[in-house]
Amino acid sequence: MTKQSISIFEFANHFGFIWLNGDRNAMKRQITERSINRPGLELAGYFNYSLAKRLIFIGNKEHSYISEMKEADLKKAIDFLMTEECPGIVICRGNPCPPIILELAKKKNFPLFMTNRRTSELMIDSVRYLDEVLSPHTSIHGTLIEVFSMGVVLIGESGIGKSETALELIKKGHRLVSDDRIDVTYVRGQLIGKTPDLLINMMEVRGVGIIDISKMFGINTIINNHQIDLVIKLVPLTPEINMERLGNKTQYYDLLDQKVPMLTIPVSGARSVGDIIEVAVTNYKLKKLGYDSTYEFEERLNELLRKDK
Repeated sequence: MTKQSISIFEFANHFGFIWLNGDRNAMKRQITERSINRPGLELAGYFNYSLAKRLIFIGNKEHSYISEMKEADLKKAIDFLMTEECPGIVICRGNPCPPIILELAKKKNFPLFMTNRRTSELMIDSVRYLDEVLSPHTSIHGTLIEVFSMGVVLIGESGIGKSETALELIKKGHRLVSDDRIDVTYVRGQLIGKTPDLLINMMEVRGVGIIDISKMFGINTIINNHQIDLVIKLVPLTPEINMERLGNKTQYYDLLDQKVPMLTIPVSGARSVGDIIEVAVTNYKLKKLGYDSTYEFEERLNELLRKDK
């Protein structure tokens, strides 16, 4: 699921802007673009190409240029910028709002704000924030844990032991991101798993109830978000199950149209699933570095066959 927009009110409230103009209807204007427009060319009179849907920041350079513009030229430029598509204008660096801009904003019921923050820093923070808010996102049922710096999602049917396995890994020194539900966002080319606010630090252990991981095992055992690198599916170990023996076939888990490598691990009372997951993650990291145990084994086998001939 992708959130297509965010209101200018939500954006301004997040960054603590000072309100200058715009009623409730104006505050409903939507931001749909992740980039910011600093309108130097428009102020200079170039109107053939417009970034109309972008939020506008006016920094020191623009403010200085505006102070030297003729009133008629400034009115024409600001009138061009204050379209129905534009979500709003933010005056940065604590500069006073030019009277003509305020006058036109009131006439058009246009969202207008001021902030004391530096323009360049605010632009970086704004793009990062909008990138996260407007990126594709979803929620999945599972447990996300950091194992050897890798984000590992444990999935499987209810009661298979995902939380218990995560608890075993936490006691080994690994860190919990989220139990039961994971909020996932695809941002800047990465799948990021995050803890829902309600579940921060919390884990459900059947027969015990809800426990606070940070208080029981220490604050260093939890982390609020992490990149998702690997999915491990836990399944019951039965005589009928047909498992991969060599590990040369790669499975994938589809998440927000991205394919995440997936391993299927059988679960039984006689197996230490935590130990197996540590081995699986280590083996996966070795493969990423170019060492494949399966390939090494097949090469040894082929060498033996050549010698027998």
